[in-house]
Amino acid sequence: MLRKLSHLTALLAVLPMTALAAEDPAEVTAVVASVKAANPDLKALCQKGPDGIRKAATEAVMSLMAAGKLKGNPPAIGGEAGQAVGRECRG
Repeated sequence: MLRKLSHLTALLAVLPMTALAAEDPAEVTAVVASVKAANPDLKALCQKGPDGIRKAATEAVMSLMAAGKLKGNPPAIGGEAGQAVGRECRG
């Protein structure tokens, strides 16, 4: 499982956040909620810019995948979640 997660991390790091569409919007919502829970000061996360948001989304996806709570395409879910967080940052 750890090897699978390290491959996932590498894949998420190189794919643009808009590369794929997630199949289940509920999984995107779960990742966004996880990002917000891990970063209660959303303004501080927003100040880290796209790279900081991407990292937070990647960590959330990895955590939820490890817990067996995501079944869809991790890069697509993480990308859409990152975009959603970015939209919230922009207001």
